[in-house]
Amino acid sequence: MYQHPGVYIEHVPSNRLSIEAASTSVTAFIGHLTRGKPLQDGGAPEQISLGSQYAQKYGPISGGSGGIRDLGDKADTFGYAVTTFLANGGSKAFIVPVCDKANKGKASKASITIKDGAKKYKLDFTATSTGKWADALLINLKQEDTGDFTLKIGTQTTASLSEADVTKKEFDTILETFSGLSVVPTDGRAIKGQVNDRSALVTVESDAGSASGAGDKSDVNAVTTGGEDSKAPKKADFEAAFETLKDYRSVSIMVLPGLNWKDNKEIYQSAITHAEFMQNRMVLVDPVNPDTTSNQLVTAKNVKDAGFPTSPYSALYYPYLTVSNPFYDAETAANKPATFDIGPSAMAAGLWGRIDAARGVWKAPAGLEATVRGSLGPNVMIGNAIQDNLNEWGVNCLRAIIGPTVVWGGRTLATKTKPQYRYIPVRRTQSMIGESLYNALQAVVFEPNDHKLWASLRASIGNFMDGLHRSGAFQGEKASDAYFVNCGLGSTMTQGDIDAGIVRVVVGFAPLKPAEFVVVQIQQIVGQAA
Repeated sequence: MYQHPGVYIEHVPSNRLSIEAASTSVTAFIGHLTRGKPLQDGGAPEQISLGSQYAQKYGPISGGSGGIRDLGDKADTFGYAVTTFLANGGSKAFIVPVCDKANKGKASKASITIKDGAKKYKLDFTATSTGKWADALLINLKQEDTGDFTLKIGTQTTASLSEADVTKKEFDTILETFSGLSVVPTDGRAIKGQVNDRSALVTVESDAGSASGAGDKSDVNAVTTGGEDSKAPKKADFEAAFETLKDYRSVSIMVLPGLNWKDNKEIYQSAITHAEFMQNRMVLVDPVNPDTTSNQLVTAKNVKDAGFPTSPYSALYYPYLTVSNPFYDAETAANKPATFDIGPSAMAAGLWGRIDAARGVWKAPAGLEATVRGSLGPNVMIGNAIQDNLNEWGVNCLRAIIGPTVVWGGRTLATKTKPQYRYIPVRRTQSMIGESLYNALQAVVFEPNDHKLWASLRASIGNFMDGLHRSGAFQGEKASDAYFVNCGLGSTMTQGDIDAGIVRVVVGFAPLKPAEFVVVQIQQIVGQAA
């Protein structure tokens, strides 16, 4: 190797593991959507980080309204959940559409036969997912003077015209345009490849072409018809989604838009069972919307009677939030509701992400900095007397303490059963540490199980924990008071463990707990006689 006198530079890899803190605020929204391919129809969870991404794939085709769909006198709970999450500081989410496996709906379709030179080609258009959302889309395929084809897809102004008058239909709004296309399937510019890769509205299948006849056209309209919405998912459909999410370890929060504990207890129980199995995520549970007309508020008694879960992997906020209906107009749409009430769980998920980014997962997502955004406020005013009854059960209230609505509580639903996990930041900090080590320690699988590995693990994990301590994640002024890392023969392992291929690392930390009750004692000093 060394053949002549001189200096040789060798780059030696470090044996030290690089451990990065795992994400703590990626939220999975699981529920029924009438646009977007559900898991039961071959779909998969899709990650979004912007409202426009959600609107393009799951919202109304007309766009606008942040992806919220106009459902008449009912709220689009899924759309409101996503927009409220983003408004409150959420940035990364997985959309997980589910439906009844036996009733997946039907996709809208249309066909066009068009000529190109001496041949004519048949193209079949199918909406990208089942549902009525794509009914009455106008599709125009036209051959330009250059010989290339242009495809336009959009909404139509003359929807009242019969199917026989399809050639007279015109665009109201063009949603997608594809130019420079070929109808020849073997061409590199073939319409099938170009559209199927880029369109959020349709997919295309085309034939190989046949002899053209007189009267064939090179400028053709078609309208999509026949869409059918899928049916609402059942418990088994949700459980299939939870099984799928086992492969998405970055998910740390789960929200079920439109469901409440009273009416969907078994589905929530399945979600919590999944979270307990994964040990790296929490389920945000929505209570039933309080009946404000009869002042039927949540009290300690009916919280207890409701039988809320007592898992440290669950949390609950109260009351519901009032949001504006973007489709209401006092002059043109006065028959629509001006506002809706939506569950608070999506707001909480977004808020967790905001506080995580600003302060760290060890800071309770509550207090005066935990302002509620994207709503008109809670639909029930919570005072001290009501919260006195709720706090001991782990119900986190939304209150107006000195002005804007804030989250005034940071507890899990394990407040009574597992007080060591009473606080949300304690549970989530432990999950973050566990997931961070899980990701990093993949690198040592199959390494020799000896003192060199143990020393490397102690050093690498110790550095990671020290970084968290310096960031203020733990109690204790000194590192020795804040955390410990043990790994070695006689301390965490026996010779039997080593013979079985087991390396065992024990990590402990002193979690921060929020100053929930700030007590100020005021004493009057009595004047002394001279």
